[in-house]
Amino acid sequence: MFLKSSLVVLSLGASLPLVIQARPNCPLLGPDFPAARNLSSSPSVKDAIANLTQALDQTIKSSNSSYGPFETLNTSFALEIFSTSESQPLFTKYYTAPSVASHKAGTKSVDTNTVFRIGSLTKLLTAYTWLIHDTDIKFTSPITKFLPELAAAAKKYNATEHPIDHVSWEDITIGELFSHTAGLGRDYEGVGAIGSPFFSRPNANTAGLPPLKANQTGTCIGATFCTRALFFEGFTKRHPVYTPGHAAIYSNVAYLILAYALEDITGKPFTELVQTGLYTPLNLKSSSWRQPPGGSNTTGIIPDPMYFSIDAGDETAAGGSWSSPKDITTIGRSILTSSLLRPSLTRRWMKPISLVSDASTAVGAPWEIKRITLPKTGRIVDLYAKTGDFAGYSSILILVPDWNVGITLVAAGTKTTFNLAVLGSMVADLFLPAVEDAAREEANENLTGTFSSTSKNLNSTLTITTTPSLPGLTLSTYISNSTNLLVPLTSTTSVISSPSIRLYPTGLKQVKADGCTVLSFRAVDEDLSSPTVTGAFGVECSTWMMVDGLYWGTVGTDEFLVTVDREGRAVSVEPRALRVVLDRV
Repeated sequence: MFLKSSLVVLSLGASLPLVIQARPNCPLLGPDFPAARNLSSSPSVKDAIANLTQALDQTIKSSNSSYGPFETLNTSFALEIFSTSESQPLFTKYYTAPSVASHKAGTKSVDTNTVFRIGSLTKLLTAYTWLIHDTDIKFTSPITKFLPELAAAAKKYNATEHPIDHVSWEDITIGELFSHTAGLGRDYEGVGAIGSPFFSRPNANTAGLPPLKANQTGTCIGATFCTRALFFEGFTKRHPVYTPGHAAIYSNVAYLILAYALEDITGKPFTELVQTGLYTPLNLKSSSWRQPPGGSNTTGIIPDPMYFSIDAGDETAAGGSWSSPKDITTIGRSILTSSLLRPSLTRRWMKPISLVSDASTAVGAPWEIKRITLPKTGRIVDLYAKTGDFAGYSSILILVPDWNVGITLVAAGTKTTFNLAVLGSMVADLFLPAVEDAAREEANENLTGTFSSTSKNLNSTLTITTTPSLPGLTLSTYISNSTNLLVPLTSTTSVISSPSIRLYPTGLKQVKADGCTVLSFRAVDEDLSSPTVTGAFGVECSTWMMVDGLYWGTVGTDEFLVTVDREGRAVSVEPRALRVVLDRV
Protein backbone atom coordinates (compact mmCIF):
# COMPACT_ATOMS: atom_id res chain seq x y z
CA MET A 1 0.00 0.00 0.00
CA PHE A 2 1.08 3.58 -0.61
CA LEU A 3 1.95 5.65 2.46
CA LYS A 4 -0.75 8.30 2.11
CA SER A 5 0.23 11.86 2.93
CA SER A 6 -3.43 12.79 2.35
CA LEU A 7 -4.19 11.32 5.76
CA VAL A 8 -2.60 14.27 7.48
CA VAL A 9 -5.22 15.57 9.91
CA LEU A 10 -5.95 19.25 10.42
CA SER A 11 -7.55 20.26 13.70
CA LEU A 12 -10.02 23.12 13.53
CA GLY A 13 -11.88 24.61 16.47
CA ALA A 14 -12.56 22.03 19.15
CA SER A 15 -10.18 19.42 17.71
CA LEU A 16 -12.51 18.50 14.84
CA PRO A 17 -10.58 16.04 12.64
CA LEU A 18 -10.77 16.73 8.92
CA VAL A 19 -9.03 14.77 6.19
CA ILE A 20 -7.28 17.14 3.83
CA GLN A 21 -8.64 16.32 0.39
CA ALA A 22 -8.84 18.07 -2.93
CA ARG A 23 -11.33 17.72 -5.76
CA PRO A 24 -10.35 18.26 -8.51
CA ASN A 25 -6.57 18.00 -8.22
CA CYS A 26 -4.93 20.70 -6.13
CA PRO A 27 -1.39 21.14 -7.47
CA LEU A 28 1.38 22.72 -5.44
CA LEU A 29 2.07 26.36 -6.27
CA GLY A 30 4.75 26.60 -8.91
CA PRO A 31 5.48 24.67 -12.10
CA ASP A 32 3.91 21.27 -12.55
CA PHE A 33 6.52 20.23 -15.12
CA PRO A 34 10.13 21.26 -15.66
CA ALA A 35 10.28 24.34 -17.90
CA ALA A 36 10.31 23.48 -21.60
CA ARG A 37 13.74 23.80 -23.22
CA ASN A 38 12.68 23.95 -26.88
CA LEU A 39 9.60 26.15 -27.00
CA SER A 40 10.18 27.32 -30.56
CA SER A 41 9.81 23.76 -31.85
CA SER A 42 6.69 22.95 -29.82
CA PRO A 43 3.54 22.30 -31.91
CA SER A 44 1.44 24.03 -29.26
CA VAL A 45 3.63 27.13 -29.31
CA LYS A 46 3.62 27.21 -33.11
CA ASP A 47 -0.18 27.10 -33.09
CA ALA A 48 -0.29 29.84 -30.44
CA ILE A 49 2.01 32.06 -32.49
CA ALA A 50 -0.26 31.62 -35.52
CA ASN A 51 -3.34 32.49 -33.44
CA LEU A 52 -1.62 35.46 -31.81
CA THR A 53 -0.41 36.78 -35.16
CA GLN A 54 -3.90 36.55 -36.61
CA ALA A 55 -5.42 38.29 -33.58
CA LEU A 56 -2.85 41.09 -33.68
CA ASP A 57 -3.33 41.65 -37.41
CA GLN A 58 -7.10 41.78 -36.98
CA THR A 59 -6.82 44.12 -34.00
CA ILE A 60 -4.57 46.52 -35.90
CA LYS A 61 -6.78 46.37 -38.99
CA SER A 62 -10.02 47.02 -37.10
CA SER A 63 -8.66 49.23 -34.29
CA ASN A 64 -10.66 47.05 -31.96
CA SER A 65 -10.35 43.83 -29.97
CA SER A 66 -12.37 41.58 -27.69
CA TYR A 67 -10.66 43.36 -24.78
CA GLY A 68 -11.51 46.88 -25.88
CA PRO A 69 -10.64 49.55 -28.47
CA PHE A 70 -7.12 49.68 -29.86
CA GLU A 71 -5.68 52.97 -31.16
CA THR A 72 -3.62 52.48 -34.33
CA LEU A 73 -3.32 55.86 -36.07
CA ASN A 74 -1.03 57.50 -33.53
CA THR A 75 0.20 54.71 -31.23
CA SER A 76 3.19 52.52 -32.07
CA PHE A 77 4.27 49.46 -30.11
CA ALA A 78 6.82 46.69 -29.79
CA LEU A 79 6.16 43.21 -28.41
CA GLU A 80 8.78 40.56 -27.66
CA ILE A 81 8.21 37.16 -26.06
CA PHE A 82 11.32 35.34 -24.90
CA SER A 83 12.55 32.20 -23.15
CA THR A 84 15.76 31.92 -21.19
CA SER A 85 16.47 28.58 -22.87
CA GLU A 86 16.65 30.14 -26.35
CA SER A 87 18.81 33.04 -27.50
CA GLN A 88 16.31 34.46 -29.99
CA PRO A 89 12.84 35.73 -29.06
CA LEU A 90 10.00 33.26 -29.50
CA PHE A 91 7.83 35.96 -31.06
CA THR A 92 8.15 39.62 -32.04
CA LYS A 93 5.75 42.22 -33.37
CA TYR A 94 6.75 45.80 -34.14
CA TYR A 95 4.07 48.25 -35.25
CA THR A 96 4.75 51.77 -36.48
CA ALA A 97 1.72 54.07 -36.46
CA PRO A 98 1.02 56.11 -39.63
CA SER A 99 1.53 59.38 -37.73
CA VAL A 100 5.21 58.52 -37.17
CA ALA A 101 5.90 59.60 -40.75
CA SER A 102 5.24 63.20 -39.69
CA HIS A 103 7.45 63.12 -36.58
CA LYS A 104 10.13 65.81 -36.76
CA ALA A 105 12.75 63.58 -35.13
CA GLY A 106 13.41 59.96 -34.39
CA THR A 107 12.96 56.69 -36.18
CA LYS A 108 10.39 56.11 -38.89
CA SER A 109 10.20 52.38 -38.21
CA VAL A 110 9.93 50.71 -34.78
CA ASP A 111 12.22 47.72 -34.14
CA THR A 112 14.01 45.99 -31.27
CA ASN A 113 16.54 48.84 -30.89
CA THR A 114 14.03 51.70 -30.87
CA VAL A 115 14.39 53.88 -27.77
CA PHE A 116 11.29 54.57 -25.62
CA ARG A 117 10.71 56.35 -22.33
CA ILE A 118 9.76 53.53 -19.97
CA GLY A 119 8.16 55.44 -17.09
CA SER A 120 7.69 53.53 -13.86
CA LEU A 121 9.27 50.39 -15.27
CA THR A 122 12.33 52.34 -14.10
CA LYS A 123 11.30 51.42 -10.53
CA LEU A 124 12.21 47.84 -11.33
CA LEU A 125 15.66 48.99 -12.42
CA THR A 126 16.01 51.02 -9.22
CA ALA A 127 15.13 47.98 -7.12
CA TYR A 128 17.41 45.75 -9.21
CA THR A 129 20.28 48.20 -8.82
CA TRP A 130 19.81 48.25 -5.04
CA LEU A 131 19.81 44.44 -4.84
CA ILE A 132 22.94 44.21 -7.01
CA HIS A 133 24.87 46.62 -4.81
CA ASP A 134 23.42 45.94 -1.36
CA THR A 135 21.21 42.78 -1.51
CA ASP A 136 18.09 42.72 0.69
CA ILE A 137 19.95 42.60 4.00
CA LYS A 138 18.64 46.02 5.03
CA PHE A 139 14.99 45.49 4.07
CA THR A 140 13.82 45.37 7.69
CA SER A 141 15.92 48.37 8.74
CA PRO A 142 14.29 51.78 9.31
CA ILE A 143 14.92 54.35 6.58
CA THR A 144 15.96 56.88 9.23
CA LYS A 145 19.11 54.81 9.78
CA PHE A 146 20.35 55.79 6.31
CA LEU A 147 18.92 59.25 5.61
CA PRO A 148 19.77 61.99 8.12
CA GLU A 149 17.08 64.27 6.66
CA LEU A 150 14.37 61.79 7.64
CA ALA A 151 15.90 61.13 11.05
CA ALA A 152 15.77 64.88 11.66
CA ALA A 153 12.18 65.08 10.38
CA ALA A 154 11.13 62.28 12.73
CA LYS A 155 12.39 64.32 15.70
CA LYS A 156 11.13 67.66 14.43
CA TYR A 157 7.56 66.69 13.62
CA ASN A 158 6.98 63.97 16.26
CA ALA A 159 4.47 61.72 14.51
CA THR A 160 3.78 59.97 17.82
CA GLU A 161 1.90 63.04 18.97
CA HIS A 162 0.68 64.07 15.52
CA PRO A 163 0.11 60.80 13.58
CA ILE A 164 -2.45 62.26 11.16
CA ASP A 165 -0.39 65.24 10.07
CA HIS A 166 3.12 63.76 10.01
CA VAL A 167 4.75 60.61 8.70
CA SER A 168 6.19 58.22 11.26
CA TRP A 169 9.54 58.03 9.48
CA GLU A 170 11.22 56.03 12.22
CA ASP A 171 8.71 53.20 11.65
CA ILE A 172 9.18 52.93 7.87
CA THR A 173 11.53 50.20 6.65
CA ILE A 174 13.49 49.87 3.43
CA GLY A 175 11.30 46.92 2.43
CA GLU A 176 8.11 48.93 2.93
CA LEU A 177 9.42 51.64 0.60
CA PHE A 178 10.18 48.97 -2.02
CA SER A 179 6.69 47.43 -1.75
CA HIS A 180 4.59 50.62 -1.60
CA THR A 181 3.55 49.80 1.97
CA ALA A 182 5.24 52.73 3.73
CA GLY A 183 1.99 54.73 3.83
CA LEU A 184 3.51 57.65 1.90
CA GLY A 185 1.83 59.94 -0.57
CA ARG A 186 2.18 59.22 -4.27
CA ASP A 187 4.15 62.33 -5.34
CA TYR A 188 5.43 65.66 -4.13
CA GLU A 189 5.32 68.33 -6.82
CA GLY A 190 5.41 68.22 -10.60
CA VAL A 191 3.25 65.16 -11.30
CA GLY A 192 0.20 65.32 -9.07
CA ALA A 193 0.11 68.93 -7.97
CA ILE A 194 -2.63 71.12 -9.36
CA GLY A 195 -0.77 73.93 -11.05
CA SER A 196 2.17 71.75 -12.06
CA PRO A 197 3.18 71.31 -15.73
CA PHE A 198 0.83 68.30 -15.89
CA PHE A 199 -2.20 69.99 -14.29
CA SER A 200 -2.80 73.64 -15.11
CA ARG A 201 -3.67 75.86 -12.18
CA PRO A 202 -7.37 76.83 -12.23
CA ASN A 203 -8.83 80.08 -11.08
CA ALA A 204 -9.39 79.47 -7.39
CA ASN A 205 -12.59 81.51 -7.33
CA THR A 206 -14.25 79.54 -10.14
CA ALA A 207 -12.85 76.12 -9.26
CA GLY A 208 -14.10 76.10 -5.67
CA LEU A 209 -10.58 76.01 -4.26
CA PRO A 210 -9.32 78.31 -1.53
CA PRO A 211 -6.44 80.63 -2.39
CA LEU A 212 -3.06 79.34 -1.23
CA LYS A 213 -0.67 81.24 0.96
CA ALA A 214 3.03 81.26 0.14
CA ASN A 215 3.83 78.72 2.86
CA GLN A 216 1.14 76.34 1.57
CA THR A 217 2.81 75.58 -1.77
CA GLY A 218 5.67 73.25 -2.53
CA THR A 219 9.30 74.20 -2.22
CA CYS A 220 9.96 73.14 -5.83
CA ILE A 221 8.04 71.85 -8.84
CA GLY A 222 9.86 68.55 -9.34
CA ALA A 223 12.37 67.06 -11.78
CA THR A 224 15.61 69.05 -12.06
CA PHE A 225 13.97 71.96 -10.21
CA CYS A 226 14.01 69.91 -6.98
CA THR A 227 17.32 69.46 -5.25
CA ARG A 228 17.68 66.84 -2.56
CA ALA A 229 17.50 69.51 0.13
CA LEU A 230 14.38 71.16 -1.32
CA PHE A 231 12.66 67.81 -1.74
CA PHE A 232 13.15 66.72 1.87
CA GLU A 233 12.28 70.18 3.16
CA GLY A 234 8.98 70.07 1.33
CA PHE A 235 7.91 66.43 1.33
CA THR A 236 8.41 65.90 5.05
CA LYS A 237 5.57 68.41 5.55
CA ARG A 238 3.11 66.31 3.54
CA HIS A 239 0.53 64.22 5.38
CA PRO A 240 0.77 60.42 5.49
CA VAL A 241 -1.80 58.29 3.69
CA TYR A 242 -1.61 55.24 5.95
CA THR A 243 0.38 54.05 8.91
CA PRO A 244 3.51 52.16 7.79
CA GLY A 245 2.78 48.55 6.90
CA HIS A 246 -1.00 49.05 6.73
CA ALA A 247 -1.57 48.35 3.03
CA ALA A 248 -0.13 48.96 -0.41
CA ILE A 249 -0.57 52.50 -1.75
CA TYR A 250 1.42 53.32 -4.88
CA SER A 251 4.19 55.83 -4.20
CA ASN A 252 6.59 57.38 -6.69
CA VAL A 253 8.31 59.27 -3.90
CA ALA A 254 9.28 56.02 -2.17
CA TYR A 255 11.67 55.20 -5.00
CA LEU A 256 13.24 58.66 -4.98
CA ILE A 257 13.90 58.15 -1.26
CA LEU A 258 15.39 54.70 -1.92
CA ALA A 259 17.78 56.15 -4.50
CA TYR A 260 18.97 58.77 -2.02
CA ALA A 261 19.43 56.06 0.62
CA LEU A 262 21.54 53.87 -1.66
CA GLU A 263 23.67 56.86 -2.59
CA ASP A 264 24.38 57.46 1.11
CA ILE A 265 25.04 53.76 1.76
CA THR A 266 27.51 53.40 -1.11
CA GLY A 267 28.87 56.93 -1.31
CA LYS A 268 28.23 56.96 -5.07
CA PRO A 269 25.72 58.80 -7.28
CA PHE A 270 22.81 56.68 -8.42
CA THR A 271 23.62 57.24 -12.09
CA GLU A 272 26.96 55.53 -11.50
CA LEU A 273 25.35 52.69 -9.56
CA VAL A 274 22.94 51.97 -12.42
CA GLN A 275 25.72 52.13 -15.00
CA THR A 276 28.11 49.83 -13.15
CA GLY A 277 25.43 47.51 -11.79
CA LEU A 278 23.15 47.11 -14.82
CA TYR A 279 23.99 48.91 -18.03
CA THR A 280 27.63 47.86 -18.35
CA PRO A 281 27.37 44.21 -17.18
CA LEU A 282 24.38 43.59 -19.46
CA ASN A 283 25.82 45.62 -22.36
CA LEU A 284 22.69 47.76 -22.62
CA LYS A 285 23.46 50.09 -25.51
CA SER A 286 20.04 51.75 -25.81
CA SER A 287 19.37 52.50 -22.13
CA SER A 288 20.20 55.62 -20.13
CA TRP A 289 19.24 57.32 -16.87
CA ARG A 290 19.24 61.12 -17.01
CA GLN A 291 19.69 61.92 -20.70
CA PRO A 292 18.51 60.13 -23.87
CA PRO A 293 20.99 57.57 -25.19
CA GLY A 294 23.47 58.78 -27.76
CA GLY A 295 22.05 58.66 -31.27
CA SER A 296 18.44 58.47 -30.07
CA ASN A 297 17.51 61.43 -32.25
CA THR A 298 17.48 58.82 -34.99
CA THR A 299 16.70 55.64 -33.01
CA GLY A 300 14.07 57.00 -30.61
CA ILE A 301 10.31 57.01 -31.13
CA ILE A 302 9.55 60.69 -30.55
CA PRO A 303 5.92 61.86 -30.73
CA ASP A 304 6.87 64.97 -28.73
CA PRO A 305 10.54 66.02 -28.55
CA MET A 306 10.08 67.80 -25.21
CA TYR A 307 8.70 64.77 -23.39
CA PHE A 308 11.20 62.45 -25.02
CA SER A 309 14.20 64.47 -23.87
CA ILE A 310 13.08 66.05 -20.59
CA ASP A 311 15.34 65.23 -17.63
CA ALA A 312 13.37 63.93 -14.65
CA GLY A 313 16.24 64.79 -12.32
CA ASP A 314 16.54 62.72 -9.18
CA GLU A 315 12.96 61.55 -9.77
CA THR A 316 14.28 59.38 -12.59
CA ALA A 317 14.56 56.60 -10.00
CA ALA A 318 10.76 56.57 -9.81
CA GLY A 319 10.07 56.69 -13.54
CA GLY A 320 12.12 58.65 -16.02
CA SER A 321 14.69 56.49 -17.82
CA TRP A 322 15.02 55.38 -21.46
CA SER A 323 15.37 51.88 -22.91
CA SER A 324 14.64 49.70 -25.93
CA PRO A 325 12.72 46.43 -26.38
CA LYS A 326 16.01 44.57 -26.79
CA ASP A 327 17.48 46.02 -23.59
CA ILE A 328 14.31 45.39 -21.57
CA THR A 329 14.26 41.81 -22.78
CA THR A 330 17.92 41.48 -21.77
CA ILE A 331 17.08 42.78 -18.30
CA GLY A 332 14.22 40.28 -18.02
CA ARG A 333 16.48 37.40 -19.05
CA SER A 334 19.07 38.41 -16.45
CA ILE A 335 16.46 38.38 -13.68
CA LEU A 336 15.04 34.98 -14.65
CA THR A 337 18.53 33.46 -14.88
CA SER A 338 19.91 35.25 -11.79
CA SER A 339 22.93 36.35 -13.82
CA LEU A 340 23.52 39.39 -11.56
CA LEU A 341 22.05 38.15 -8.27
CA ARG A 342 22.34 35.02 -6.19
CA PRO A 343 19.44 32.69 -7.11
CA SER A 344 18.26 32.71 -3.49
CA LEU A 345 18.02 36.51 -3.59
CA THR A 346 16.08 36.41 -6.86
CA ARG A 347 13.63 33.94 -5.36
CA ARG A 348 13.05 36.14 -2.31
CA TRP A 349 12.65 39.19 -4.54
CA MET A 350 10.06 37.54 -6.78
CA LYS A 351 7.46 37.06 -4.06
CA PRO A 352 4.30 38.94 -3.08
CA ILE A 353 4.51 41.24 -0.08
CA SER A 354 1.06 42.82 0.14
CA LEU A 355 -2.43 42.23 -1.18
CA VAL A 356 -4.80 44.73 -2.80
CA SER A 357 -8.57 44.82 -3.24
CA ASP A 358 -8.33 42.95 -6.55
CA ALA A 359 -8.28 39.24 -5.66
CA SER A 360 -6.13 38.42 -8.71
CA THR A 361 -3.42 40.99 -7.89
CA ALA A 362 -0.65 41.23 -5.32
CA VAL A 363 2.22 43.67 -4.80
CA GLY A 364 5.92 42.92 -4.53
CA ALA A 365 9.07 45.04 -4.57
CA PRO A 366 7.91 46.66 -6.83
CA TRP A 367 6.24 43.78 -8.72
CA GLU A 368 2.62 44.07 -9.81
CA ILE A 369 1.73 40.39 -9.64
CA LYS A 370 -1.16 39.01 -11.67
CA ARG A 371 -2.53 35.52 -11.03
CA ILE A 372 -3.98 33.65 -13.99
CA THR A 373 -5.77 30.31 -14.04
CA LEU A 374 -4.84 27.89 -16.81
CA PRO A 375 -7.93 26.78 -18.73
CA LYS A 376 -7.15 23.05 -18.99
CA THR A 377 -6.02 22.20 -15.46
CA GLY A 378 -7.13 25.14 -13.33
CA ARG A 379 -3.55 25.60 -12.14
CA ILE A 380 -2.64 29.08 -10.90
CA VAL A 381 0.36 30.80 -12.50
CA ASP A 382 1.84 34.03 -11.14
CA LEU A 383 2.96 36.70 -13.60
CA TYR A 384 5.52 39.12 -12.16
CA ALA A 385 5.04 42.41 -13.98
CA LYS A 386 6.06 46.04 -13.76
CA THR A 387 4.24 48.68 -15.74
CA GLY A 388 5.23 52.24 -16.55
CA ASP A 389 3.80 55.42 -18.05
CA PHE A 390 5.51 58.67 -18.99
CA ALA A 391 3.81 61.41 -21.04
CA GLY A 392 2.91 59.51 -24.19
CA TYR A 393 4.85 56.33 -23.42
CA SER A 394 3.93 53.07 -21.69
CA SER A 395 5.85 49.90 -20.88
CA ILE A 396 5.35 46.49 -19.31
CA LEU A 397 7.84 43.77 -18.46
CA ILE A 398 6.21 40.46 -17.51
CA LEU A 399 8.25 37.56 -16.12
CA VAL A 400 6.90 34.05 -15.52
CA PRO A 401 9.33 32.08 -13.30
CA ASP A 402 7.25 28.90 -13.67
CA TRP A 403 8.24 28.70 -17.33
CA ASN A 404 11.38 30.91 -17.53
CA VAL A 405 9.49 33.05 -20.03
CA GLY A 406 9.11 36.82 -20.30
CA ILE A 407 7.16 39.43 -22.27
CA THR A 408 8.36 42.91 -23.20
CA LEU A 409 5.80 45.53 -24.24
CA VAL A 410 6.47 49.21 -25.00
CA ALA A 411 4.33 51.81 -26.74
CA ALA A 412 4.50 55.46 -27.79
CA GLY A 413 1.67 57.71 -28.89
CA THR A 414 -1.76 58.71 -27.63
CA LYS A 415 -3.44 55.63 -26.10
CA THR A 416 -0.41 53.73 -24.92
CA THR A 417 -1.73 52.51 -21.55
CA PHE A 418 -4.91 51.06 -23.03
CA ASN A 419 -3.12 49.51 -25.98
CA LEU A 420 -0.62 47.69 -23.75
CA ALA A 421 -3.44 46.46 -21.52
CA VAL A 422 -5.03 44.91 -24.61
CA LEU A 423 -1.75 43.42 -25.83
CA GLY A 424 -0.80 42.02 -22.42
CA SER A 425 -4.20 40.37 -22.02
CA MET A 426 -4.03 38.98 -25.54
CA VAL A 427 -0.64 37.37 -24.91
CA ALA A 428 -1.79 35.98 -21.55
CA ASP A 429 -4.83 34.34 -23.13
CA LEU A 430 -3.54 33.23 -26.52
CA PHE A 431 0.11 32.44 -25.89
CA LEU A 432 0.89 31.58 -22.27
CA PRO A 433 -1.32 28.46 -22.01
CA ALA A 434 0.68 27.04 -24.93
CA VAL A 435 3.87 27.36 -22.87
CA GLU A 436 2.31 25.07 -20.29
CA ASP A 437 1.29 22.68 -23.06
CA ALA A 438 4.86 22.70 -24.38
CA ALA A 439 6.21 21.82 -20.92
CA ARG A 440 3.75 18.93 -20.82
CA GLU A 441 4.80 17.81 -24.31
CA GLU A 442 8.47 17.71 -23.31
CA ALA A 443 7.67 15.96 -20.04
CA ASN A 444 5.62 13.37 -21.90
CA GLU A 445 8.49 12.82 -24.34
CA ASN A 446 11.33 12.78 -21.84
CA LEU A 447 10.10 11.86 -18.36
CA THR A 448 7.35 9.29 -18.86
CA GLY A 449 7.94 5.54 -19.02
CA THR A 450 8.43 2.47 -16.87
CA PHE A 451 11.38 2.21 -14.49
CA SER A 452 12.40 -1.03 -12.75
CA SER A 453 15.04 -2.47 -10.47
CA THR A 454 17.90 -4.21 -12.25
CA SER A 455 18.20 -6.70 -9.39
CA LYS A 456 16.69 -10.13 -10.14
CA ASN A 457 15.82 -10.50 -6.48
CA LEU A 458 13.80 -7.28 -6.22
CA ASN A 459 10.44 -6.83 -7.92
CA SER A 460 10.20 -3.03 -7.79
CA THR A 461 8.85 -0.90 -10.61
CA LEU A 462 6.95 2.28 -11.28
CA THR A 463 5.37 3.95 -14.29
CA ILE A 464 5.14 7.68 -14.94
CA THR A 465 2.63 9.11 -17.41
CA THR A 466 0.93 12.43 -18.17
CA THR A 467 -2.76 13.22 -18.47
CA PRO A 468 -3.83 16.14 -20.72
CA SER A 469 -6.41 17.57 -18.31
CA LEU A 470 -4.44 17.06 -15.10
CA PRO A 471 -1.43 18.90 -13.65
CA GLY A 472 1.93 17.27 -13.07
CA LEU A 473 3.24 13.79 -13.78
CA THR A 474 1.04 10.79 -12.96
CA LEU A 475 2.43 7.93 -10.88
CA SER A 476 0.27 5.26 -12.50
CA THR A 477 1.94 2.11 -11.16
CA TYR A 478 4.10 1.76 -8.06
CA ILE A 479 5.34 -1.64 -6.88
CA SER A 480 7.95 -2.13 -4.17
CA ASN A 481 9.34 -5.60 -3.55
CA SER A 482 6.17 -7.17 -5.09
CA THR A 483 3.89 -4.94 -3.00
CA ASN A 484 1.46 -2.66 -4.83
CA LEU A 485 1.68 0.71 -3.10
CA LEU A 486 -1.28 2.16 -5.02
CA VAL A 487 -4.01 -0.15 -3.69
CA PRO A 488 -6.90 1.55 -1.85
CA LEU A 489 -5.87 2.42 1.68
CA THR A 490 -8.20 2.09 4.68
CA SER A 491 -7.53 3.78 7.99
CA THR A 492 -9.49 4.76 11.07
CA THR A 493 -10.17 8.22 9.64
CA SER A 494 -10.85 7.66 5.95
CA VAL A 495 -11.08 5.25 3.05
CA ILE A 496 -8.96 6.18 0.06
CA SER A 497 -10.88 4.53 -2.77
CA SER A 498 -9.34 6.19 -5.84
CA PRO A 499 -5.93 7.67 -5.10
CA SER A 500 -4.50 10.22 -7.52
CA ILE A 501 -0.72 10.44 -7.20
CA ARG A 502 0.94 13.34 -8.97
CA LEU A 503 4.60 14.40 -9.06
CA TYR A 504 5.60 18.08 -9.05
CA PRO A 505 9.12 19.52 -9.52
CA THR A 506 10.58 21.29 -6.50
CA GLY A 507 13.24 23.31 -8.32
CA LEU A 508 16.03 21.44 -6.53
CA LYS A 509 18.53 19.93 -8.94
CA GLN A 510 22.12 18.79 -9.15
CA VAL A 511 24.39 18.43 -12.19
CA LYS A 512 26.55 15.32 -12.02
CA ALA A 513 30.07 14.83 -13.30
CA ASP A 514 28.82 12.72 -16.22
CA GLY A 515 26.64 15.58 -17.48
CA CYS A 516 23.38 14.11 -16.21
CA THR A 517 21.11 16.21 -14.00
CA VAL A 518 19.18 14.99 -10.96
CA LEU A 519 15.75 16.63 -10.62
CA SER A 520 13.80 16.61 -7.36
CA PHE A 521 10.03 15.96 -7.30
CA ARG A 522 7.48 15.64 -4.54
CA ALA A 523 4.38 13.46 -4.81
CA VAL A 524 0.95 14.70 -3.84
CA ASP A 525 -1.68 12.03 -3.28
CA GLU A 526 -5.35 12.90 -3.19
CA ASP A 527 -8.63 11.03 -2.97
CA LEU A 528 -10.70 12.69 -5.66
CA SER A 529 -13.80 10.56 -5.01
CA SER A 530 -14.33 11.53 -1.38
CA PRO A 531 -16.61 14.35 -0.25
CA THR A 532 -14.76 17.47 0.78
CA VAL A 533 -15.26 20.33 3.22
CA THR A 534 -16.02 23.63 1.48
CA GLY A 535 -16.44 27.22 2.64
CA ALA A 536 -14.02 29.85 3.85
CA PHE A 537 -12.15 27.30 5.96
CA GLY A 538 -12.74 24.37 3.67
CA VAL A 539 -10.00 21.98 2.74
CA GLU A 540 -10.57 21.47 -0.96
CA CYS A 541 -7.09 22.77 -1.84
CA SER A 542 -4.67 22.33 1.04
CA THR A 543 -2.00 20.15 -0.51
CA TRP A 544 0.73 22.59 0.51
CA MET A 545 0.12 21.42 4.10
CA MET A 546 0.63 17.74 3.17
CA VAL A 547 4.10 17.80 1.65
CA ASP A 548 6.69 15.70 3.53
CA GLY A 549 3.93 14.56 5.87
CA LEU A 550 5.10 10.94 6.18
CA TYR A 551 8.61 9.54 6.19
CA TRP A 552 10.37 6.23 6.43
CA GLY A 553 13.66 6.43 8.28
CA THR A 554 13.72 10.26 8.12
CA VAL A 555 13.14 10.30 4.33
CA GLY A 556 9.80 11.57 3.03
CA THR A 557 7.66 8.95 1.31
CA ASP A 558 6.74 11.63 -1.24
CA GLU A 559 10.34 12.38 -2.29
CA PHE A 560 11.37 11.24 -5.78
CA LEU A 561 14.51 11.94 -7.81
CA VAL A 562 14.56 11.76 -11.60
CA THR A 563 17.94 11.64 -13.33
CA VAL A 564 17.94 12.99 -16.89
CA ASP A 565 20.69 12.84 -19.51
CA ARG A 566 22.14 15.79 -21.41
CA GLU A 567 19.11 15.84 -23.72
CA GLY A 568 16.71 15.92 -20.77
CA ARG A 569 15.49 12.31 -21.08
CA ALA A 570 14.91 10.41 -17.84
CA VAL A 571 17.27 7.47 -17.33
CA SER A 572 16.30 6.54 -13.78
CA VAL A 573 13.88 7.29 -10.96
CA GLU A 574 14.67 7.03 -7.26
CA PRO A 575 11.81 6.80 -4.74
CA ARG A 576 14.05 7.87 -1.90
CA ALA A 577 12.13 6.30 0.98
CA LEU A 578 12.56 2.89 -0.67
CA ARG A 579 16.35 3.28 -0.98
CA VAL A 580 16.37 1.96 -4.52
CA VAL A 581 17.18 3.33 -7.98
CA LEU A 582 14.88 2.20 -10.78
CA ASP A 583 16.26 2.33 -14.33
CA ARG A 584 14.33 3.04 -17.49
CA VAL A 585 13.05 -0.17 -19.08
